[in-house]
Amino acid sequence: MRNDPSWMRAAGRRARLVLGGISLAVLSTFTAAGGEPSPVEEAGFRFPTIPAEHKHASALLANAMNYLGPENRIMDSESGYPFEGWNQEPARGIYLRSFTQLTAIGQGMEILANIAAGLCDNPYLSREEALTRLSHQTKSLLQDQVDPRLSSDGLLGNFLDLATGKRLGPLTSDVEKRKVVAVFGAQKGEALWKALAAKGWIVPRHGDDGEAAVQRSTKFGWDHFDGELTPYRDNDSKQKIMDLLDQRVVMVVFVDNANLSSSVARSIGALLRPAIKDNPEAVELRRKLECFLDAQRDGYAKLYDPAAGQFYFGRDATKGRLFGWTDLQGKWVTGHVDYLVNEFRGPATFVALRFGLPIDAVKNLGFKIKPYKTSDGRVLHVLAPWEGSAFQALGFELALTEMSRPSWRKLLEDFVDVEIDYSTRYKLPGFLSESYSGQGAQYTGSIGVPDVTVSPNPRITDAPSLYTLGAAYSVAPAKVEDFLAANWPAISRLLTDHGPWEGFNTTRQEVILFQTSAHTFSLILGLLGTASDHMKTYLDSKNLGAQLEAVFQPGSEVDMFSDRAAVFAWDDKSNPVQTRRDASGFHVASPSMANLGIAFVATEPKGVNLSGGTLALRYRGETKSIPVVVALKPMPSEPPRAGLIPTEIYTTLAASEGGGEVQIVLPATPGLSQIKEVVVTFGPESKGKPLDLTITGLKITPRS
Repeated sequence: MRNDPSWMRAAGRRARLVLGGISLAVLSTFTAAGGEPSPVEEAGFRFPTIPAEHKHASALLANAMNYLGPENRIMDSESGYPFEGWNQEPARGIYLRSFTQLTAIGQGMEILANIAAGLCDNPYLSREEALTRLSHQTKSLLQDQVDPRLSSDGLLGNFLDLATGKRLGPLTSDVEKRKVVAVFGAQKGEALWKALAAKGWIVPRHGDDGEAAVQRSTKFGWDHFDGELTPYRDNDSKQKIMDLLDQRVVMVVFVDNANLSSSVARSIGALLRPAIKDNPEAVELRRKLECFLDAQRDGYAKLYDPAAGQFYFGRDATKGRLFGWTDLQGKWVTGHVDYLVNEFRGPATFVALRFGLPIDAVKNLGFKIKPYKTSDGRVLHVLAPWEGSAFQALGFELALTEMSRPSWRKLLEDFVDVEIDYSTRYKLPGFLSESYSGQGAQYTGSIGVPDVTVSPNPRITDAPSLYTLGAAYSVAPAKVEDFLAANWPAISRLLTDHGPWEGFNTTRQEVILFQTSAHTFSLILGLLGTASDHMKTYLDSKNLGAQLEAVFQPGSEVDMFSDRAAVFAWDDKSNPVQTRRDASGFHVASPSMANLGIAFVATEPKGVNLSGGTLALRYRGETKSIPVVVALKPMPSEPPRAGLIPTEIYTTLAASEGGGEVQIVLPATPGLSQIKEVVVTFGPESKGKPLDLTITGLKITPRS
């Protein structure tokens, strides 16, 4: 009876009633005595990757799966793609059911593949139905990939408009003055440009007034040619103006396409599981998805910049121009994917491996490590997201076998500890991450833990969201289960019959009433925790396993006090520094520091490999605790590459009579495989202060 579809759908209805606002009392019975099924299981859900004792994680996943319930109509009937999100509120200018994005498409396919492989049984989609839906989406992808209105060189535009029942490119976000003048003539075009700006439909950019951002609102469009635009309200002028402002464009974003590509690969990996591998429909799906990936090769090749050794951020295929900005001299500057601690780290690595592009695209990603002091006094040094956002550090899901890499496992576990500590300290029922903030319809990346943020701008710290709990669960399942249990009274307020809302604004004590597909799907996939296994299966099937291992290849033990390195110190000419080296270490003394630094320079021609190691800096001195920055500088490239983000560790040499030691875990990454210098500098807080310090050891040891 448990396999009967009618029973499953009826159970699904009961699941929405129970799991939409589940109580602590009900939760206490989730694991019934004597091996009886829990309410989640009774409702038709089976999550074999979640331990039975993790009843809160199981309940949260079950609730998130409600999003796929047929009555919620979250999938576009024509394309099969998921809509951007739940909310459709024209009066507020919110149209999440009118478009979609590539990341959500890929995640949705991945969930369907997990269902088809028997890893996510639910009352809404059978394994067979999941395959059918996956086939529908794959057909749409292959069609859209060759449609010049939607794609370029095999890569899709980042957003697809679904409002009309047809897939269209998004409306342009900017307009050029020269195009307005070309249509209306110099005098009338100049007057129209000023009128559009006065009306608020455009906001001119740059000092030359040659380009403007298009600002759409409820007072924008055909029916609102009043005020400053009254002289242009005849139908002919209106049509020409709207043709300029509502041009459809193809914006090819590297990150969005990489997210989609890696999800497609993991979907293939799921369909290679023994339970479904030989299913004829699965075999055909794998073939078609491989065709989709193969057709992306030229597009990714064009987005790789050999001069910078990095991927371009994207390309405006309509204008034939790479993404970027105009600098103060009026020169167009292109943007690159340049930072390691970001959600695209894994997808960028996958693209380089799958399409045979230089691993320099990963090697040249700089990063920062910052300290965080927990409520129990521990200091954790963690990879610092640029915006402090949890999803930048964890990704939408862990998909590159990081948890089998000792250094990455430790770094990710410590980051989850930071998130749990901060949220517990400030009573946040979720993690701080890019999301809707609860301030009207604001969606922002400025939500994050200030202590581990690189950006100097203020952070929003009162808008925790749920979605990164999924990736965190893949890292530390027991700790996240305990966090869910402790915060369940608040979290249960977010649960609905269409899945969880975005999060909770603690200042207003209000649920943030937004829901997006990307975040809901990320929560589902993270809790399932299958991504890395499926990616490994896929890469092995393409004989790329060795290349993946090379990316994470750890270095050997390095002693920077041996003959493998020379050491010296310097300061400004007006601030002489005294140094000496003997059996006890390297001594540095200064009566008044200005810009003092200590360098350990590798003598080996190719530098030293610090990848995946633990850096241990030992010292003693009479100086009080002092902040330092430890820079890891690679061998110079030929030709030199300018503009790379430096790799730096922020830490403190604490005062200690008997000496101290700072230990920093370094990620396993090609960027640390050829380090020429380890440089310790003393920050602006040290200016004018005396220094009496002895470095007694600097060793990097591979983690095991």
